[in-house]
Amino acid sequence: MVTIRDVAKESGVSVATVSYVLNNGPRPVRAETRERVVSTMRRLNYHPNAVARSLVRQRTHVMGILVGDAQSEIVTNYYYAGILAGVFGGARLRGYNITFFTAAATDEGIEHHIRAQRPDAMLVIAPRLGQDFPKRLKAVGIPLGVVGADDVYIDSAAVSLDVDNVAGMQLGMQHLRERGHQPSSIAYAMGDPNQESTRIRRAVYEQTLRDWGAAPQEQDIIAHSFHSDIVYAAVRARLELPHPPTAIFAGNDGIALAAMQAIRDTGRRIPEDVAVIGYDNWPIAAHITPGLTTIQQPMHDIGEAVVCALADRLEEKASRTESMIKRFMPTLIVRGST
Repeated sequence: MVTIRDVAKESGVSVATVSYVLNNGPRPVRAETRERVVSTMRRLNYHPNAVARSLVRQRTHVMGILVGDAQSEIVTNYYYAGILAGVFGGARLRGYNITFFTAAATDEGIEHHIRAQRPDAMLVIAPRLGQDFPKRLKAVGIPLGVVGADDVYIDSAAVSLDVDNVAGMQLGMQHLRERGHQPSSIAYAMGDPNQESTRIRRAVYEQTLRDWGAAPQEQDIIAHSFHSDIVYAAVRARLELPHPPTAIFAGNDGIALAAMQAIRDTGRRIPEDVAVIGYDNWPIAAHITPGLTTIQQPMHDIGEAVVCALADRLEEKASRTESMIKRFMPTLIVRGST
């Protein structure tokens, strides 16, 4: 195996000079010397040890990822898939590798694994409310990026990126109103209440009804879960009560799909009897009948942007100690379900 000493000997320079070429410093190397060293490395097929270089630089060029929900969701949920596609794109753009942290279920376990493996930065997607690992990461000194939690972790010097949940709900509610649905006839199938996006969207739903002169009814806030079987049962139960809704606003497109099945199974038509609007614009939304009206999140852009923001901090192009929050504007995609 070719070593750095072999490269130095063949190039007629010191080992330190080869190291300066590999690490682009800390001392300058004359252009002709640099070219001779690089040419020798190519001729000898020398590949520097990445682990050793990371120890010298105290950098691994690895960003770790945690997901807030069940780990299996990252391969079945289009929201995670969309964010991750952007994350991978940003990682390629900025020269980082991505690794998933899946072994530890507790905040203490997560901290232990992060201290042991020492990624350059950590990215958390859709964390559940109440988790304290951001404070633990701050204590470790690893920059943190958060997607899907609005400004919850703003005191942890985190980079926080999310869709503008307020604007998204307002777009959907206004669309339903323009379609002729009375405020008292719009139900909200909310999803997991332990996520910040769910909390914000419910608050906007309730405030919009109040602004329109209607009091929010607890029976119209349904499906406190993202799981399709729970959503189906909750929507069907609400439709069987007196004064069923004429429209259902779903917390994501998966909820919307389960709601549409429940509507059909009670003999109702979409959108003539009950309109449905989703959130996220999953790929399937355009290919079902009727097509699903939904609020599109720029998930790829969000994923790429959080990686680039973390890279800026690691490369000292941005402060590591100041929090940053950025909200991306959503888009209403109108299809046949409304």
